[in-house]
Amino acid sequence: MALLAPTALALGLLAVPILLLYMLRQKRRDRLVSSTLLWRDLIRDRTANAPWQRLRRNLLLLLQLLILALLVLALARPTLPLEGQIDGNLIVLLDTSASMGATDGADGATRFQAATAQVERLIDGLGGGDEMTLIAAGRAPTVLSAATGDRDLLRAALNNATLEHSAADWPAALALAAGLTHGLADPRLVIVSDGGLPADLPDVPAEVTFLPVGRSGDNLALASLGVRPAAEGLEALVSVANNGTAAGQVLLSLTVDGVLFDSRQLDVAPAETTGVTWQLPAEANVIEAHLEPLDGTADYLAVDNRAWHVAGSGAGQRVMLVSEGNLFLERLFAVLPGYEVVRAAADDAASEGQASAGFYIFDGVPLPETLPAGNLLIINPQPTDESANLIQVTGSFTDTQFIAQADHPLLADVDWRSVNIAEAQTVIAPGLVPLVSATGGPLLLAGEVDGRRVVVLPFDLNQSDLPLQIAFPALMANIAAWLNPGPAFTMNETLQPGSVVSLLPDARAEMITITTPDGAIWQQALDESSGMVLFQDTQLPGLYTVSSRDRDGIEQPVGAFAVNFFDPGESRIQPTDTLRIGRLDVPSGVNQAVGVREVGHWLLGAGFIVLLVEWWVAYHRRAGVLGIRS
Repeated sequence: MALLAPTALALGLLAVPILLLYMLRQKRRDRLVSSTLLWRDLIRDRTANAPWQRLRRNLLLLLQLLILALLVLALARPTLPLEGQIDGNLIVLLDTSASMGATDGADGATRFQAATAQVERLIDGLGGGDEMTLIAAGRAPTVLSAATGDRDLLRAALNNATLEHSAADWPAALALAAGLTHGLADPRLVIVSDGGLPADLPDVPAEVTFLPVGRSGDNLALASLGVRPAAEGLEALVSVANNGTAAGQVLLSLTVDGVLFDSRQLDVAPAETTGVTWQLPAEANVIEAHLEPLDGTADYLAVDNRAWHVAGSGAGQRVMLVSEGNLFLERLFAVLPGYEVVRAAADDAASEGQASAGFYIFDGVPLPETLPAGNLLIINPQPTDESANLIQVTGSFTDTQFIAQADHPLLADVDWRSVNIAEAQTVIAPGLVPLVSATGGPLLLAGEVDGRRVVVLPFDLNQSDLPLQIAFPALMANIAAWLNPGPAFTMNETLQPGSVVSLLPDARAEMITITTPDGAIWQQALDESSGMVLFQDTQLPGLYTVSSRDRDGIEQPVGAFAVNFFDPGESRIQPTDTLRIGRLDVPSGVNQAVGVREVGHWLLGAGFIVLLVEWWVAYHRRAGVLGIRS
């Protein structure tokens, strides 16, 4: 036992006046009585009051001295050592990364559950002057509770910690913890994790303790799922990684559009990766791979056993180009990610076979009598009677000196002042707004006509230096994003949990709806000024479906995108017992950490009980004496 305030023992000198009160007796007058037989008890109680007489055994004196001793000892703040307990100003980093979902604990408990139990023991062991700051070390570190000694608040904050399906940002978490150490006396950093921290972490201005969780590294995972065009249809490639130390047998199944396509049994050697290919029909859209360990194969992490791929990324990725030939446009859309350019004649643009295009580009050709049901980019429009209902060409002008540029999403990162144009068309376009103006007329118009978005560049690109300007790819990327009626689900297989997905709804949509893998519904209301919609709630791996509702209340599917957990670092779940923080190796501190627990409150409670006993004894003695006197 140790004392945090040993100077309080000096209060033990208060026992001296108590002893003096028992050693000194008050002077009384002598009186004659007929007998002393009935006065013996009273005399026995007062014999100790004879002046400077040797102290005799007296229960009240012993009880009062015991009360004083307990009070003085409680004020000295005695403590008991607790092995495995940490005290002081604690900053606790709780690992919430995906590997903490491994079920290698007792009775199938996850590492995250074991870690929260460790933190709860730390909370229970906080002393009177101890405080704890609780931080969740996940994709973005979060302070769950600021420095406090309130155990109830800390337990409530711990209950708010959730397991994530991504890797932890340990450099950011340690930087946050280091910032919180300023102003703290003797801070202690406690890391509760299964290890796997990067090796180049910086030093922290605090004593570091590592409390490890986890027992096994056996895990099989889907390392990748890819789909590519083949000679006939599509080809799917799935790779399975064995991150454990023993050979494993798994059943790998492939589902196409909700129907089981094929299953294969695989033997995967430890620390090896096995690949499997399938030939799929060309119309395959949603492909799902599922990994199931067979009897005797240990697989403690389930989040990496499923993967999805959306082969059809939506109509918005297809661009129909109607032109006699424009090398600038063809080369640009060849490198612009997420778009596939298809050439067509003007009269075929609205046919059924071409109706799946996201938007249409008419470059230097007359508009057809029947326009396709999609958004339009019109470059160098030509006079025609049929186009009078959309735009009308009334002449041309050569005075193309720049005057003004509007603040519009189409002109983001675009500087038109250095663009030179030899000649432009004079157009009348009801419903379209000039975005770039020159002395002779507008050089860029955009707007919505009859429920479709329309952009007009009223000049020949070959008669200008715009394709040679740095503004050209930025302008065309903005136009493509603005005209694309569906979400741009580019490279779905690379979306990781927590990624941000950009969606550009159709101009006629008033509501966009996303259904997450767990069935939750996310909705965003739209209006005419709505632009790009950002969706950030992608924490769950799985398939996300997107639909939109137009102004007539008609709900239509837009597409789908997949979020996959492909993280080799998190799939390698072998726990570690040592961390490298800065220049120091931090061993496991579960046995070395020794804290203290104050027991003064127990002594105060015992003193109160003794006080009650002393009162009871004194009361009954006085009652007995009064009975004799009466």
